[in-house]
Amino acid sequence: MQHENAIFKTLKYYVYSTIFLILLISPLVTHAEENPTLQNFNYGEILPSFQLKQLSSASTEVFTPGEGKPTLLLFFSIRPDFRKKRALPLLSALADISSKYKNKIKIVGIYCDNKLQQTVLKYMESSTGKIKLLADPPKDVYNKYGVFMMPLAVMTNAEGELHEVIPYTYNIRELIDGNFKLLLGEWTPDQLQSSLKPKKFKTLSEDEKEYVRRVNYGRIMLSKKMHSQAIREFSTAVKIQPKAIEAYVELGFAYNTVKEWKKALEAFKKAQSINNESDEALAGLGLAYFGQGNTNQAKAELENAFIAPDPKLDVIIALAEIYENEGNNIKANRLNKLAIKRLMTLYEQRWK
Repeated sequence: MQHENAIFKTLKYYVYSTIFLILLISPLVTHAEENPTLQNFNYGEILPSFQLKQLSSASTEVFTPGEGKPTLLLFFSIRPDFRKKRALPLLSALADISSKYKNKIKIVGIYCDNKLQQTVLKYMESSTGKIKLLADPPKDVYNKYGVFMMPLAVMTNAEGELHEVIPYTYNIRELIDGNFKLLLGEWTPDQLQSSLKPKKFKTLSEDEKEYVRRVNYGRIMLSKKMHSQAIREFSTAVKIQPKAIEAYVELGFAYNTVKEWKKALEAFKKAQSINNESDEALAGLGLAYFGQGNTNQAKAELENAFIAPDPKLDVIIALAEIYENEGNNIKANRLNKLAIKRLMTLYEQRWK
């Protein structure tokens, strides 16, 4: 992304110092895998059985992934609110998928929290389909499997072998449904890949073509640090297509670059009014609040942006600084390590 260069200006001295030490004492950090996987299991390995209580009662049961049926395990919580907004609709989607395939598949939701269990149960009462809900408040299974975020969908084939790990994303329902079709033999791998390709757009109108040109010009100018020209192009684009989100997001990041925080906030809020699930708009909003010095508001937005499938590097760095200032060194150090790993990956990519 054209915005990545701006983050290097925000790095603190200790981050650079740590990178220098890593270069002295260890080999370069390798590229992250293209697909996320569990921390304790690799693709193709059999996931073990586990015993948990049902969410609706004190009864316990043993659950075994596979056993002749493709299986999905959803690890989730509804705290804080950003998880709730994603997890509950996803549970409903999984209930619909369960109804669609009936006894051909297995789906289980694993609630990794000790609070608000009744909220989950009440919400699921209104679902058209039903899925099994188990409780893992101490996160025993969560830790045993090596789950790294929530909500997280973990899929196995009929033999219980790890098939796919799917973090929350805007098209997660399509990803899950497509993988079930693959595992059930209804689709080939090529059909699954084809289903995930961006849909072809209809012929663009003259206004739409001009909008695209303006946005692309703005991106080029921003990459060349021609900030006022970039802002002019993005501003023109939003007038041409006021209901399209891309130009608002780009305009917000351009204003962030020149530290016009108030205008950046206005642009990102406009973007969110078009799509309140936009990870880019959420990240930009948090960074604008952070630049403005509104740490409390920034923290809330940046924590939401951090759980995006591919959180922006400047989001990670800003959150690390907030946690460090709060005295939460454990979280700050974890985020700094992640930032360093991402920076080293960017460094390697420059030489590819």
